[in-house]
Amino acid sequence: MTPSSSGLRAVRAAYGRAHLVAGARGVAIAGALSVLAVGLHRTTDATWLVAGILAITLGVLGWRGGPSRRGSLAGVLAGVPPLLAPGLVTLLSHGGHCPSCATAPSLACVLLCFGTSALVGAAVGHHATRDASPRRFALAAIATAALTGALGCGTTGVGGAIGVGIGLVAGGLTGWVTAERAI
Repeated sequence: MTPSSSGLRAVRAAYGRAHLVAGARGVAIAGALSVLAVGLHRTTDATWLVAGILAITLGVLGWRGGPSRRGSLAGVLAGVPPLLAPGLVTLLSHGGHCPSCATAPSLACVLLCFGTSALVGAAVGHHATRDASPRRFALAAIATAALTGALGCGTTGVGGAIGVGIGLVAGGLTGWVTAERAI
């Protein structure tokens, strides 16, 4: 028995729609994160650039599916602490937006971005080893976590964005190595 061509077309169409919906969901998540970042942090042209790149990345990885989709969603979750941390610390220490954020980030903000990114990076690296395709999962997770974190820590300047990137890679490698040793 061979499947009918109309049945096969219907299955392919459903498969394609599911991937398009997943891509659209990624773009919607990026939009929600961008609205959150604009509400919490100082907005610059770099904020809009990062938000656009995040939307494209989540859309493509969501559409792609498999470990790329799983990793991108894990990366968004991992990027939330670096997104929120500078705003929370500023709110608790200055009672609002940091007055010096517009001129130069404080060393405490840069270290906070690095520290939170390293912690979540270790979790992502450890979790990636449990996925069926750990490298694709890890690459998608690190990319989306860096972009999500840069929406918050990037507002502290280039130092905060670099802190996010270095922290995620260092933490991710640490999590990967410790998970490999546990096996």
